[in-house]
Amino acid sequence: MFATRVHMADIQQLQLLLEGVNGWNQWRNTHPDAPIALQNAMLNVANLRHANLSKANLEGADLYHANLIEANVQYANLTKASLNGAIATGLLSYADLSDANLYSAIFTVADLSYVNLQRANAIGANFNSANLQGANLQNINASHAIFWQTNLKDTDLRNAILWGAKLYCANLERSQLQNTDFSGADLSGANLRDADLSGADLRDANLSRANLEGANLHGICWSKNVSGRDTNWNNVIGLMAAQNVPTALLP
Repeated sequence: MFATRVHMADIQQLQLLLEGVNGWNQWRNTHPDAPIALQNAMLNVANLRHANLSKANLEGADLYHANLIEANVQYANLTKASLNGAIATGLLSYADLSDANLYSAIFTVADLSYVNLQRANAIGANFNSANLQGANLQNINASHAIFWQTNLKDTDLRNAILWGAKLYCANLERSQLQNTDFSGADLSGANLRDADLSGADLRDANLSRANLEGANLHGICWSKNVSGRDTNWNNVIGLMAAQNVPTALLP
């Protein structure tokens, strides 16, 4: 039997980063092509505000309660990293956060466009006003997460768990929401135009003032407690054929 090899962070790079962001950013400016090896690094409670961590390998890193405000984490590898309670409000576009632990992390107004969040634990995370356009959130657990006015246009949320999530006025236009669990979620004012909700669980969801024009509702799961006041149902697909549609929702 061979032991699994654990790749560790570059000690010199880690020490330089922990000494201060200014020195780190200066070093990166003078060494733009140097590979950043910070996998499994211990960066819990670290002050990384404004840090340039673009394209860094942070796989498995411990970023518990780290300060990543306005940090550049674009294209970084954060697979299986722990960001419990971290604040990351900067640039994270195209980052890989698959299988990451994002419990109660704060991503308000962050650029998370085209990120990979597959299978991430984002329970209680705050994505308020963040940009997640084109992101892959398949199988994410974002129960009770906040997505107020979040841009989720063209995202892939298939098989995601959004139980009790707050999606007030979120933009989910053209998103893939097949088999997504929206039970108890607040989708009031959300834009679901042309979204595919086939097989989604909408029990006890709030769809008041939501825009479902052209959405695919085949095989959705309803309950009598679904609310849908002033909802736009124009040109929806599968509504009349769905089972147990609450009378209040019928156009």
